[in-house]
Amino acid sequence: MKAFRFRLEQALRWRCAQADLEKSRTAAVAARVSAVQTQLESRRNELSAAARDLAAGAPGAALESWTAYSRRLRREIADNEKQLKEAERALGEQLRLLAEARRKVRLLENLKQSGQADWNAELDRELEAFAGEAFLIGYNRESRRARSSGG
Repeated sequence: MKAFRFRLEQALRWRCAQADLEKSRTAAVAARVSAVQTQLESRRNELSAAARDLAAGAPGAALESWTAYSRRLRREIADNEKQLKEAERALGEQLRLLAEARRKVRLLENLKQSGQADWNAELDRELEAFAGEAFLIGYNRESRRARSSGG
């Protein structure tokens, strides 16, 4: 019997490479989400710390600069929140693409396993038939010897 050969092996390898690429892209998008979250948290902490410092007591000139500073930080926070929403949306889309790529790999792997199981079953049938024939040949030889020597 010929060795097992999966006809779609090249397609399986290509799908695996595609899934690896999607995994890399997902990691990059997740890193972007993390970076934006870190930046947003930093801006919020900066605003909070500045507000505490101001509440501790500040001269009039500091109040004027505080207003401009807090306005700028709030604008940056709003921008970061928009960036975070967009990055999270991109991450969701990338996760969908990764799941689809993995599903396609699993489909081909299942086909390969099914083909391998069918091939193994056929091999077992052939081996069983061969063993049966070998047994009968040996049995016939023994019965002929017994008849010729005892007969």
